[in-house]
Amino acid sequence: MAGKRLNSIKKSYDKLKAYSTSEAVKMVKANAKAKFDETIEIAMVLGVDPKHADQQVRGMVTLPNGTGKSLKVAVFARGPKAEEAKKAGADIVGADDLAERIQGGEINFERCIATPDMMAAW
Repeated sequence: MAGKRLNSIKKSYDKLKAYSTSEAVKMVKANAKAKFDETIEIAMVLGVDPKHADQQVRGMVTLPNGTGKSLKVAVFARGPKAEEAKKAGADIVGADDLAERIQGGEINFERCIATPDMMAAW
């Protein structure tokens, strides 16, 4: 029981034809009708046995346009680790002072991480 939109999408492609990546992306963009950014999921059969350590596949891909969002990051760090966090691009860096600001209700970041030496203190 598919709706009108899904039925029209199903008619726009041939299930038996193998499309190139660029053709497939063009078709997905042409059929995108939602009010939000739609996503594409890709599944690949690699023929590896994940039980063997030498055959495990792991990785990460950075898309050319990113996710479209820039997150503000806070880091709990002291001393050289604080300087390292600032150089890495952290927006807010602190230790006890940062904890006090957060307890006071000031949360102006999206993600918060801590260096291992700071985790033991809390």
